[in-house]
Amino acid sequence: MNHKAKEQHPPFIGRKEELKLLASIGAQDSASLLIVYGRRRVGKTELIEHAYQARNLLKFEGIEGYSQDKQQKIVMQQLAEYAKQPLLRDVRVQNWIDVFKYLHQYTQTGTWTLYFEEVQWLANYEEDFVSELKYAWDNWFRHNPHIVVVLCGSATSFMINKVVHSKALYNRSQHELRLKEFSLIETQQFFKKHALKDVMDAYLLVGGIPEYLNRLKKNSSIFLSLCEQSFKPNSFFSKEYERIFISNFASNKHYKQIIQFLSQRKFATREEILKHLKVSSGGRISEVLQDLELCGFISTYTPYSATNDSKLVRFCIQDAYLQFYYKFIQPLKQEIEQGSFSEYPEKAINDQTLQKWLGFSFERFCRRYHHQIAKLLGFSAVRYRAGVYFSRSTITGEPGFQIDLIFDRDDNVLTICEVKYLRGKVSSKIIHDVEKKLELLPNPKNRTIEKVLICTYGADESLIGHHYFDRVLTLDDLFGISSMVST
Repeated sequence: MNHKAKEQHPPFIGRKEELKLLASIGAQDSASLLIVYGRRRVGKTELIEHAYQARNLLKFEGIEGYSQDKQQKIVMQQLAEYAKQPLLRDVRVQNWIDVFKYLHQYTQTGTWTLYFEEVQWLANYEEDFVSELKYAWDNWFRHNPHIVVVLCGSATSFMINKVVHSKALYNRSQHELRLKEFSLIETQQFFKKHALKDVMDAYLLVGGIPEYLNRLKKNSSIFLSLCEQSFKPNSFFSKEYERIFISNFASNKHYKQIIQFLSQRKFATREEILKHLKVSSGGRISEVLQDLELCGFISTYTPYSATNDSKLVRFCIQDAYLQFYYKFIQPLKQEIEQGSFSEYPEKAINDQTLQKWLGFSFERFCRRYHHQIAKLLGFSAVRYRAGVYFSRSTITGEPGFQIDLIFDRDDNVLTICEVKYLRGKVSSKIIHDVEKKLELLPNPKNRTIEKVLICTYGADESLIGHHYFDRVLTLDDLFGISSMVST
């Protein structure tokens, strides 16, 4: 008897391109090996089960901290339940090849999805699982033209380095899918009844992680939902931090140390990180930084005019939830667990501090999605370099100075973006700040300056009357609702 996924799922949102890819893989008249990876809670399981709901499904999930022997035993126990053959529970297997042989006997004919979840735990971060799967694939699984073998994991660095780049699986009908967080538009679909400012708040607070966004729907107010899920004892967001590190990394202490260090500042250079860790400039830390970046927890940025290997490269936390956790939850951890905010959890957040923090988050959002902004401004077909502007001289002389986003375009234009995330419209007071920045900005090639304001609701009458900005982008534009506003 075949085992099918019978769970009833809520209406499925977004993931159109991913679903199209999975459908094409499932429709092939040949066996396929699919490698899926992405951050914890990003919706990998929901996507796979939704895409392949019409197929027979066998799902085996790794358990954190178990040896490979225990993982193999649990897989056999699950197979015994799927196959309704209790004797399989007592079968002693010596290795993964033995396990795969039994799985093959059950899936050698018919339309099957053989789904291994949290592969890093099944493999216990070792290579035996993948190398022995190669033998099973070559000798058994590939002979069923209607099988899709899915290897899925949330430890992104392990999945890339030990699975995607594994020589054992090279060129074996291999497909790769890195599942990223929801886009802003998908997030809007998730919050159909909410105002755009509320949706953007949610995106800035926890990112486009489906499970996190779902937690913000527990109450009619996104803010109240966030507070209830963050500042009560054993609340979801107060506990999620530890689960993230268990899911993504082995026991290397430097992962947490780096994230904690970056949480105390807007950014840090590699040298500052090494000094904090009290280690020399060794390759191992470079690997840790690369792992954190692959997982989407941190990102790097440089002045738009510098090279990626510049000493001005800055590291910062990219993951929205981690940013929120370190700013608002960690400092209150003891009080949260003592129940200090149980009755009125919203009192844990100072509104002024939150709005300032959202402003910084909006700046990071605009830098991260500069391609979409270039498209909105109409020059996405032009080659450009984009990023922040700061330099050694401004760091020394004007430590607070930074241009939030600048496009150095090959059509001889510098597009300077001033980014403001306010509850109301922007007034003419902003002109003084922008002019000061333009005075400090070198323009050796004498490029034409285009001034752009990216903000929440646009400009008020005092600014519109000055006709100062060439373009103004609002939330309506970023969500793709209305045409661009010009002053």
